[in-house]
Amino acid sequence: MPQKIDRRAFLRLAGSLGLASTLPLVSPALGRASLGQGLKVVQESRMLMGTVVAVTVVDESSDRAVMALEQAFERMSGLTPIFDRHRPGGPVAQLNAEGHLGRLTPELARVLNLAQSVHQDTNGAFDITVAPLVDIYRQSFADSGRPPAPTLVSQALKAIGGVKAEGQGLLLTAEGAGVTLDGLAKGWIADQGIAAIRETGVSRALINAGGDIASLGQRDERQPWRVAVSDPADPLKAKVIVPLRGDAIATSGNYEVYFDQERLYFHIIDPKAGRSPRTDVSVSVRAPQAALADALSTACFVMAPPQAQAYLQRRGLKGLILTRQGQRLESPGFSA
Repeated sequence: MPQKIDRRAFLRLAGSLGLASTLPLVSPALGRASLGQGLKVVQESRMLMGTVVAVTVVDESSDRAVMALEQAFERMSGLTPIFDRHRPGGPVAQLNAEGHLGRLTPELARVLNLAQSVHQDTNGAFDITVAPLVDIYRQSFADSGRPPAPTLVSQALKAIGGVKAEGQGLLLTAEGAGVTLDGLAKGWIADQGIAAIRETGVSRALINAGGDIASLGQRDERQPWRVAVSDPADPLKAKVIVPLRGDAIATSGNYEVYFDQERLYFHIIDPKAGRSPRTDVSVSVRAPQAALADALSTACFVMAPPQAQAYLQRRGLKGLILTRQGQRLESPGFSA
């Protein structure tokens, strides 16, 4: 796994990856339709990665658009089992259950390398070894409707960071340690779906993987893709409209998966504090690829808002941070 990387190396990584809720503003109808200008649009949604994944393809040929859509779903479906820690027999599930993994697949190695790079670059705000903390909160609220006892949190905190490379595989080094790739796998798989579409010769597409959105080109010659970042107070309504032109966006929010009515405890856990962050309600990040946007929206949610805003500025990226106190910190050009 790579060591500490500087800004130039980090952005080079982000740009070379071949690889929320955010609402796409495209036709809600599934199937084929005409977009005008001689363009046809094909759209379909399927369940993947435990969420709804919507693929929209625009092309002069509806048959080629359908072929590209099918190729995208085939590529994404084939990758999903690799990163699902709950799927028996999968490599991440095997690592967490047995404490070691003998050999990484190329796809898993690439995602782990990105995870490690973001971890180091964000000073640990993004951490795939946060799985023990996520699990004890989920289990405690399921069992009792209350957060876990401090002793359980302390025990889980001791397992954070408990994984290391060993030969061509991985080894868990702390009792109770585990890995979750939920913070970037959806984005990475969406990127691979876009790559599959590009291979067919199609140059216009949008993939929404449960709020992690990757785009290819523009909607048509004149208009970009337009997606809406949800209003945390009413997730079915738009807070801001964002144009995409071959880039990506991801949103992390406390309104997506939460354990209590006040949404003080939810699926994002600060790996150092051992609990969910209390300041933000939503963080959206635009980046060249969905995997990077996915990981950084989580990392920036964990950071204090001014720290997150400064981080994105240093990296030349754009974001939108919405806080519980009603603050709105938006990078210049985020919605332009």
